[in-house]
Amino acid sequence: MSPLTSLRLAAAGNRSDTARIALTAAGAMLGTVSLLSAATVLSIVTPKGLRVSDSGAPMLENASGGYVETDAYTLPYTNALLSEGGLRPGVAVSLILLTIPVLAFVAQCSRLGAPARDRRLAAIRMAGGTPRQVIWVAAVESGLAATLGVALGFGVFLLGRLVIDNPDAKGTRPLPTDVLPGGIAMALVALVVPLLVTVLSAGALRRVAVTPLGVVRSTRSNRPGVTPGVLVILGIGACAIIEPVNQYFARHQTPPDIALSVVTALVLIGVLMVSVGVVVGTGWITYQAGRLLHRFARRPAGLLAGRRMMADPWSGSRTFTAMLAALIIGAIAAGMHAWTATDLRANELANRLSAEQQGQPYFPQHTTFYVRADELIGYAVVVGVVIAAAGLLVALADSIVARRRTLSSLVAAGAPRGVLARATAWQVLAPVVPAILLAVSAGVLLPRRVFRESTSARTGFCEPLPGDPADACNDAAYVERHMVWTPEVTLQVPVPWEQLALLAGGALAATVAVTALGLLFLRTSTAVGELRTT
Repeated sequence: MSPLTSLRLAAAGNRSDTARIALTAAGAMLGTVSLLSAATVLSIVTPKGLRVSDSGAPMLENASGGYVETDAYTLPYTNALLSEGGLRPGVAVSLILLTIPVLAFVAQCSRLGAPARDRRLAAIRMAGGTPRQVIWVAAVESGLAATLGVALGFGVFLLGRLVIDNPDAKGTRPLPTDVLPGGIAMALVALVVPLLVTVLSAGALRRVAVTPLGVVRSTRSNRPGVTPGVLVILGIGACAIIEPVNQYFARHQTPPDIALSVVTALVLIGVLMVSVGVVVGTGWITYQAGRLLHRFARRPAGLLAGRRMMADPWSGSRTFTAMLAALIIGAIAAGMHAWTATDLRANELANRLSAEQQGQPYFPQHTTFYVRADELIGYAVVVGVVIAAAGLLVALADSIVARRRTLSSLVAAGAPRGVLARATAWQVLAPVVPAILLAVSAGVLLPRRVFRESTSARTGFCEPLPGDPADACNDAAYVERHMVWTPEVTLQVPVPWEQLALLAGGALAATVAVTALGLLFLRTSTAVGELRTT
């Protein structure tokens, strides 16, 4: 099959194929913008030795290795996360992580309009095409859509730089619209996004056998086991041993590089195992919820939903993957924010006690830097949940359209459309409520295992004794002998119930809204004329 023929076959299709191509291009566009933004952050260059104080003022390193505030340099950006070089990699990683729900959205879009595409692929097989050529046609279709999305993403990114570039009188910008990623980075983005989308689309056909007489889809029939729960427990346990490992390294004077590598590996392993366990565990939750509905439900809607959930419990884990991943990240961020705020409060109380003992006025520290960082994390989580909700809408609409012959048969046999709508709602909402609670709970437990559930702080100061020189505290040995310590302040780290409730409530509200929108496809898909659909 020549490349031109593959292109022509990939471009053919009906309205469902057109919608799939458009949504795939939209997902590729979002991924491109996110990756280009990450590359832009990494392209920022600031003078060596520059730091940003808690109040947002520039600080330069002096000859003794300390940092002092200076007016000789103006920060290029109003956001300290962009102005300080040591924090920019974290911002870039966060932007890259935003591509995960985008890729999950693209994977959901690749399943849209599956029946019509299956008939088209079977026709290609009947005309003499090989199975490999059929998969190649589907991959080329996704690759073309992704290439179009990449082109649109570059256009949106370059146009956005011009629109939102708004420096103030000092030349300070809210975003890095004054720099561009390097040519190599932009070329990598242009190549990686279509490649990932194509691989995802080809992977979606790994359980599909295209024959001249139709398409056969192999599905998982085994019951979900307890492995996801074990993964969650092991992940939380990996984070729980971080504090003992740190104490062990401190006692044995382990080199800092080795200690940092081990702790970082434990954190990554813990987060990864918990995320995989929660996402895969949705299959077990779906199956158990289906069993409960099938056993205790007394109305047709609950019975239909229960049997459907038991027959395909893994559909929930595929549908809610991106949303649960975003919720885990958001819960981790909420837990870290609670610990950081408590630690800042403990330090503030210790500094206040120190000022009172010295008879000096106390001036509270500025914490706008930390508040701004938490706001950015919250925005990223909201974007992730919105993208995940869009993927859920696509998956729900595709599920209804793909089963339209079965649904129309039920309607023709006398089943009311309201019963089918309630059954579909049960099928979506019954597993998602416990899955959301599990994701939020597991996410907030991780930072509480990494850090202690309480934080302590105390402050010391040096005051010359009567008869000693006024500058005696400039001597390190004198300071060590005559240091005066304030009483230790210990505060318990609270559970961020309000933020967790917003996360869980927002995700649940988005799921309910998406379910209501998806049910709009039910009326058109249950028309009696759909009985002629193959």
